[in-house]
Amino acid sequence: MSRILYIRNPAAFGGSGPAAWDSFQQLWPDAIDPQDVLLTERPGHAREIAAAAEGFDVLAAVGGDGTAGEILSGIMEHPEPRPKLAVIPGGTGNGIARNAGVFSIADAVNALSGGRGRVFDIIKIDCQFDGRPAYRYAFLTGVAGFTAQPMIRPWMKRLLGSQWATYLGTLMQLIAYRSPSMNVRWEDGEHSGRTVMVIIANAERVGGGSICVAPGALADDGELNVSIIPAISRLTMVLRVFPKIPTGEYVHEPGVQYFPAKRIEVISD
Repeated sequence: MSRILYIRNPAAFGGSGPAAWDSFQQLWPDAIDPQDVLLTERPGHAREIAAAAEGFDVLAAVGGDGTAGEILSGIMEHPEPRPKLAVIPGGTGNGIARNAGVFSIADAVNALSGGRGRVFDIIKIDCQFDGRPAYRYAFLTGVAGFTAQPMIRPWMKRLLGSQWATYLGTLMQLIAYRSPSMNVRWEDGEHSGRTVMVIIANAERVGGGSICVAPGALADDGELNVSIIPAISRLTMVLRVFPKIPTGEYVHEPGVQYFPAKRIEVISD
């Protein structure tokens, strides 16, 4: 049997994350050693726990995409052979779990107890954080420029759901956002000028599976799917581009570039 470390985020799903853990324990066939369960206390803590974990075959994220993403980055700090990542969905959108075929607590129990795993590509991100070089890993997407995340609060996800919370956060962010100048380079192309956002995707859908950021993207094809949205007016963004993002039709809008790549560089002040 694999030895599993459960890393729980009690703040997941606006503080309702413990319910997922209770459901998992009811379905899990064996007793779980309390020493194999650790709680996160702050942002970044799950990554620290995962990076320091020794003697475990599997690190299980009990929470949402943020928790799973942090644990993924922590796992990548281990030398090979690295522990595997498991996801017990306890967040609002659970996009990572969905892309791994885990749609419920019962799915997580079946995958873990049966030792069923899959191999996925991941995105390595080298960036600047607080003025210092930093790196992290992502499963679904990386974004440069516009993002709704700063405006989204846990209560919004809890009351509205992941999809509508994203919509509301996007509208709020549009009011204050000003497109920066970017220089974007990839294997056989370059883009320069004011840019709303660059989306680097490893999966077709995010936001609980409701938002199609990268039509046709596969998480195991060895490629990124990149969207570049040039500077446009707020009115055009609200009336034309924004409504088409959930269906993926936004990639056909004038000026929007959408293409596969293995490596991309974004430089901006």
